[in-house]
Amino acid sequence: MIPPATRSAPVQAFVYYTLGVLAFSVVDAATRLLRVDYDLGTWQITFLTRIPPLLVAFAVITRATGSPFRVQTRFFWMHMLRGVLVVITTTTFFAALRYLPLADCIVIAFAAPIFVTAFSGPMLKEKVGWRRWSAVMVGFAGVLVAVDPTGTWEGETRLGIGLVLGSALAYALTLLTLRSLSGKEHTHNLLFYSTAFTIVAAAIPGTIYWQPIGWHAAGVMLVQGLASAVGQLAMIRAFRFGEASMLAPIEFTALVWATGFGFFFWGDLPTVAVLGGAALIIGANLYIAHREARLAQRKSFPPVPQHASLPE
Repeated sequence: MIPPATRSAPVQAFVYYTLGVLAFSVVDAATRLLRVDYDLGTWQITFLTRIPPLLVAFAVITRATGSPFRVQTRFFWMHMLRGVLVVITTTTFFAALRYLPLADCIVIAFAAPIFVTAFSGPMLKEKVGWRRWSAVMVGFAGVLVAVDPTGTWEGETRLGIGLVLGSALAYALTLLTLRSLSGKEHTHNLLFYSTAFTIVAAAIPGTIYWQPIGWHAAGVMLVQGLASAVGQLAMIRAFRFGEASMLAPIEFTALVWATGFGFFFWGDLPTVAVLGGAALIIGANLYIAHREARLAQRKSFPPVPQHASLPE
């Protein structure tokens, strides 16, 4: 079982969440290769790349229960909601890659942490203090520095922006529903149901719009699927130890990964503005990590009252 969410361990939470963001950045880069370089459709990519995570889910279930088919749950409808949100997140983002470059998609998708912070209060009853809001705002300011917000966007570009914003909103809601199940549901069920639902939803359209696949494309799909499984498991672990609003600013580190992948695969060099924005993003994350670690230490070792009598 996932331990109660009140078990705060900020360092572990930040490490797992950073790993999850990195893994999903690999998913994004691999998807761009499949979508642009190999000209494969959104539904076909979604359907085939969910198979490795499903196999990983069966392995996790077997290790936890002794059988790959023990997936009983008391939260079936919550899992269905998460499945719908995962499908919306995936298909809208993949579709946006047809209209926008990967870096632009990732930058616009940074609206997700804003949604997470804004909704974590009313949905999860989490206390969002001014320090966390400030960290999110500084991170978002870094995004604005990295990308010129005054550019003129018209035609298909607007459609791409709308698709990414819809994906960001669905992704934020997916993280919040995941957080609401923390302490109540098994890890393997969280991984299994969202993956199985996505495969079922994408099976028919993925088959209808099927295109031939070469060995290179199949290898990229395998990497994408395994990275997705690692990312999901890392996110689940992260929410064992940290609140959604606390972890939200780490999402901005995807800009750093996107810059690295862009240079490696397509020779894109970061501009001074991108480097400056990345500095703001990383600085905000380091500050909030340090702040949360100190708060957790104070909770574990509360100070002795000044006039308290000590036992002899």
